[in-house]
Amino acid sequence: MKLHQLPVLLLAFICVRGFAAPGPDEAPFSRLGIPAERIAAQQEIADRSRAFSSASDDSKAWFAAVKAARDRQEDPEVRAALEAVLAFDPAVRPAPVHGRIPKNYPAPEGSTPQTKLAETERLLDGRRTEKDLPLKASDLAALARSEDFAIAQRASRLLRRVSSKEAAPILWERLAKATQRSQAQEIEDEILRLPSSVAARTAPVSLAGSSPAARAAWLRVVACRPGVKVDKAAVLPLLKGPANEVSEAAWDAAPRIFTAKELPQLQEASQGLSERLASRAKAALELVR
Repeated sequence: MKLHQLPVLLLAFICVRGFAAPGPDEAPFSRLGIPAERIAAQQEIADRSRAFSSASDDSKAWFAAVKAARDRQEDPEVRAALEAVLAFDPAVRPAPVHGRIPKNYPAPEGSTPQTKLAETERLLDGRRTEKDLPLKASDLAALARSEDFAIAQRASRLLRRVSSKEAAPILWERLAKATQRSQAQEIEDEILRLPSSVAARTAPVSLAGSSPAARAAWLRVVACRPGVKVDKAAVLPLLKGPANEVSEAAWDAAPRIFTAKELPQLQEASQGLSERLASRAKAALELVR
């Protein structure tokens, strides 16, 4: 070789080394097997994977190396980390998350009240109108008066969503008949979800003769719905009773029911109360206006 040819050969060697597409660096993959360097290697692999903004030969080679490293790994945590890194591959189109077309599932088989109620609720959740529902307002009103509490409760809830005006009197009627505390509380929750004006307009003035659980629920609604008209004479005896759910609810509702004109009667009712009720009575008397 002549000396004057040496610079030409060196230049050709530099060009080939400088412009040839390099393969992916295997260094971070080799450190995955070293416990002390595993986390740093995983982070380096993730950082390099994020650097590819578009698909190219380099990104193709890099993510092929990531897949190969994933397949070689026996540690499930490392495999999971490399699997997550593959989501950065610009050549893979991400699955859509938003804007999916809702699927229309077939209606469930059967014609029992439970099945029809379930289908009605599903359609209401899908914001369908009443004309699309298998159970109309009149059907729901009939089921809301069912002797089966579960059916009646679900029908009442759906009727409230379809027509609160039709649901309100039925809910108050069911509350008056409730005997168990758990059932009375469930009905009370539905009444409190009614519009305030609708609940107040259809509320009974008293629940005399109903179970203690029903009366307590009625008083709790009165305490937070100021528009409810109440028979004050029916509430006064409840304030003097023994400490229980009803008397506690009565004192909590007293500031909503009574005015300063009835304050002497309230003060008289507060005499001789148990410690459990005394604090409630004191707080109620201070709020009466």
